[in-house]
Amino acid sequence: MIMSILDTALFATPVPATLGVGFHNVGSGVLRASNEALVKQVERHYGERCGHLPLDAGNVRVLVDQHTTDIRTQMDYLSRLFGKAITPRTLDELRAENEKLAGSAPLVVPYINVPETETHMRDVLGAQPWGLPGNITHALKNKANFYQLADEFDLEGFRPPDYAVSALDDVSNAAKDFLARVEELYHQAGIAGIYPMGVMLRAAESDGNYGCCLVYENSTGIEVVPNGDVEHAQHYTCWQDALASSQKHLAATMNTQKEARIVISRYIDFADSPGMSVVIIDGQVESLGWNSQLQKKGSKACIGTSTYLPRNPHLQRMQQQYEEQTAAFFETFLRMTARKCGVDFASIRGVANVDIMIPGELEQKLQRERKQPVANYLAECNPRWTNYTDAIMTVLGANRKAQTINNMRAVIQAGICTFDKYPLPEKVDVGRVRVCLAERDDVLKQDGTRIICRMAKNPMGLIFAGDVQQAEQEVHAVLTKLSALIQVGEKEKS
Repeated sequence: MIMSILDTALFATPVPATLGVGFHNVGSGVLRASNEALVKQVERHYGERCGHLPLDAGNVRVLVDQHTTDIRTQMDYLSRLFGKAITPRTLDELRAENEKLAGSAPLVVPYINVPETETHMRDVLGAQPWGLPGNITHALKNKANFYQLADEFDLEGFRPPDYAVSALDDVSNAAKDFLARVEELYHQAGIAGIYPMGVMLRAAESDGNYGCCLVYENSTGIEVVPNGDVEHAQHYTCWQDALASSQKHLAATMNTQKEARIVISRYIDFADSPGMSVVIIDGQVESLGWNSQLQKKGSKACIGTSTYLPRNPHLQRMQQQYEEQTAAFFETFLRMTARKCGVDFASIRGVANVDIMIPGELEQKLQRERKQPVANYLAECNPRWTNYTDAIMTVLGANRKAQTINNMRAVIQAGICTFDKYPLPEKVDVGRVRVCLAERDDVLKQDGTRIICRMAKNPMGLIFAGDVQQAEQEVHAVLTKLSALIQVGEKEKS
């Protein structure tokens, strides 16, 4: 009997891998055209997060640039959680270990398999990394290239918002011209003064909102939100100053020798912005359904993800109407991209994600006035693991479940919610928080609820699974208790 694709292990190989390696290249891979300071900033926060581990391998390793206390203690924690040793290794150490074992090439699972990673893993370790081939990743992750592909393929039901592509040096002027066209569009549609004017400016190789500026009009003036960070929003009274400031911010995040283009897209009134991830195995594409993206008020930045929970009856109807359409669209898009890149689709094993925007009332009115067919908008494509899928794999490891599509769907069905930056009280010891959460998790798991620490920082990276509401209440109780102990200690000292 042939095993269903839904029950096939994601990282299965013809010969069981002696070495299985997770490579969380969230900086050098995801932000490959950002400047060094930004890459290091992101790696400092996310470096110890690595749920995409091939746990069926004989020996499981995590590829790291250098050994740090943070990484070592987090891998010790994951080892206890997964019931299997997770050992950090530098590239030189990994190469020496592989030569000593004299086995087949290690199975490397990067967070994103960009061409640079693919070449390096092949040259140094003789490994073909798991994931979408590098030339497909290159075509999809770049914001400008992705939108241009969407225009070329012209698939029904999903399209980019109005956009333009500019060089960084000219982005302030280009955005000003773009806004003039948008203003004329709103006048013609009879919604000028009603629909807020604004643009999203994104470096073509930006990711996770690192290297972007949201610039929009509100009742008090013009807001500039850099990197999706509302706390650092700046207020201006004229567009010229706001756009000049945005250009300066973008320049401070980019390595223009690698990529100097900026995508300017129209500020969209949207009802919601779900993501959808798919798993590709042996020529088949299986959807994990929509997921919710948690966003701070006043920002489009994703601060966490969860099982999709429509906030109102309208969004519930939208899910029923468009979730399967999103999967069908994305599968066709991926197949067309593979064909364009000269890749045999049946040879691919990987994960990919697309984020869409569901038009709100103003945008629906604009579409009608423009005599356009009803369509959802494409925000971006992430041809890689995401916060969400990485968390699902972490939960599977913690629950000692096989890494299959059916089991991933079961985690989603049971409930999952992630936070990249969960604020902790001042002065609390993050190591102590992780220990206390592990103790509570050990009790809660008996009923299927999990609390998992993925980055022991302040703010902390957390995963709640099962009864998400109970998990968050438990975290709050732990933090309240630890804060009280700190206050008692300070009183005793004084």
